[in-house]
Amino acid sequence: MTCCKYSAGKMREPVTFQRMGAATNVDGNVVAGAWATIAGAPTRGMVRPLSGYEASQAQRLSAEVKMLVVVRYTAALREADSVLIRGLRHNIRYIKNVDFDNKFLEIDVEGGVAV
Repeated sequence: MTCCKYSAGKMREPVTFQRMGAATNVDGNVVAGAWATIAGAPTRGMVRPLSGYEASQAQRLSAEVKMLVVVRYTAALREADSVLIRGLRHNIRYIKNVDFDNKFLEIDVEGGVAV
């Protein structure tokens, strides 16, 4: 079985995968640190919008977008990571190894802002 629906030539959008680091506070407890770029993660991908909407809740306007990001295979990514696309952070919801060939990953991401 071969994966023919993706090729490296379609992966033109710059992407930056990041992981939340850990830090130690003054009491010696481990707390969430800052986002850091994941070494060895892909830097280009194919990005396709899937859906988006705006909603008003508690006198605030919130917008949410869901996208599919396709990148070359790497074992370095997890669902707890995030991806920066055009300067906006998106949470990774699901990572699929296409056809279990270890060639491409389909990554469902979700982002949004409250205004």
